[in-house]
Amino acid sequence: MAPTSKYLAQSNKSLRRGQATRIGEAPGSAAQFHALAKTAQRYRLFHDGVIVRIKFQATDASGKVHKRSSTSHVYSHCLVIHFAAHPPSNLWPKGIAACSHAEWAESRAVVQHNANRWRKRPDVDTIEILNAIQV
Repeated sequence: MAPTSKYLAQSNKSLRRGQATRIGEAPGSAAQFHALAKTAQRYRLFHDGVIVRIKFQATDASGKVHKRSSTSHVYSHCLVIHFAAHPPSNLWPKGIAACSHAEWAESRAVVQHNANRWRKRPDVDTIEILNAIQV
């Protein structure tokens, strides 16, 4: 029989309640998950052997609620892009109604970078950067 090491014995243990792991690494504690989740890396939270889905939401200026859930990302900001309505044309006889699109990111710097990219487009009416709330 092959000798077993302490590391192999620990890595074969099953996850306990409320224990978090970084994907691809050995299990850590729930306290590590909350401390490291702020760095916007990929994590999964296990609770009774089930991967927990974390839900986020952000409300824009018009009162519309944008929602997102994830099992591996912790979002801090939401970028909402409002597109202008277009009048009827030969291609679209009924025209195009105004709509909005939400993008989620782990940091404000990433959201601002994406907002600068969207500002260059002619069909964008307004852009909002919102704080994401975990629900």
